[in-house]
Formats: sequence, C-alpha cells, structure tokens
Amino acid sequence: MGYAAIYSEDVISHHRAFIARRRTEWPSEEYRELTVTEWDEFLAHFELRKVALGTCGRDYATPCQHENACVGCPLLLVDPAQMPRLQEIHANLIDRLQEAKDQGWLGEVAAIETTMAAAAQKLEEMRDRAAQPSTVHLGMPAFRRDAGRSSAEYMD
Repeated sequence: MGYAAIYSEDVISHHRAFIARRRTEWPSEEYRELTVTEWDEFLAHFELRKVALGTCGRDYATPCQHENACVGCPLLLVDPAQMPRLQEIHANLIDRLQEAKDQGWLGEVAAIETTMAAAAQKLEEMRDRAAQPSTVHLGMPAFRRDAGRSSAEYMD
C-alpha cells in the first residue's frame, strides 16, 4: 500500500494556477480593497439583522421583504433565550384573534391565524431543540487486544 499526501505541492500549485486564471476572467474591481464606508455598511447590515426574537437570516444587502413581520418569516432564527417572549406574543395573538372575530375583521383574522401558525411552529422547533442534549457523551475509548499491532504480524 502506498501513501499519498492530500495536499502535495503539485496539488497546491495547480490550485493556485486555477485561481490566477479565474482572476484574469473577473473584473479587476472585484479584487480591490474595501473603503472604510463599504466595510462599515457591511458590518451595519449584520447589526440590523438582530431583532427581538433572534437573528434575521436574510442575505447581505437584501431588504426585508416580509416588512419586519419576523414571527411569520421563515428567515427568523429564534434565540432559545427568547422563548418566553415568543410565548407571550403567541398568547397576545390569541387575544387579538378573538377581538378580530368579534369585530368581523376577516382580513385581520386571516393574518393573525397565519402569524399564530408560524409562532406555534417556531415554538415547537424551539422545544424540540431544547429537548435535544447539547453534548453527546462518547465514552472513553477502549483498546482491543490487537490494538497497535502492525499489519506484518497478521501476515504470519
């Protein structure tokens, strides 16, 4: 059996040559240094992604297409520490749903029901995540009787 190094000099040099060829195909402005303003804008995007219930998972430089209706947004990554807040929001939605039904606001009823379903789904996901162990005990490794023997010993 032979041994092959995964990152031999040949592989690395071929990869670097590939990158150099690709860079000649791309516009040179793609490889310029960022300005302080551009970097600040980039960092600000991620600050704006922090919301009351967690973090918005939308891509950089994309607007919120859900009009900040975070509870119903599939891109909301709920912080498990915010579970009580989400439970409070869900309870409030139940009260609002009853009021909307009493007033005959059918459009509001439909919107609240959609938001309630999304909140319930997020709460269920949070409960499932909380029920999973955060660490897995793998135990201590055990050595078999034949551990550490060379393959030549088995050739006899």
